[in-house]
Amino acid sequence: MSDAPLNDKEDQFERLWEGQTPKGYNRTKALKFRQYILEHVRQTQRPLTRENAKKYWMGELQKEMRDAELL
Repeated sequence: MSDAPLNDKEDQFERLWEGQTPKGYNRTKALKFRQYILEHVRQTQRPLTRENAKKYWMGELQKEMRDAELL
């Protein structure tokens, strides 16, 4: 199995977090994306960090929550 989809998703997160667009950097888009992702992280009652935001985007945070519910 290839890691390409995971790397693409990580790259996409980094571009969105930084507000990178084909025309350059857009701070407004970056702030909007950050607010959107961090709101989801806040609802999981986790610290509002970039790492937790990335875990949420990659689906790792949801997996951790499901695993914790099964225990």
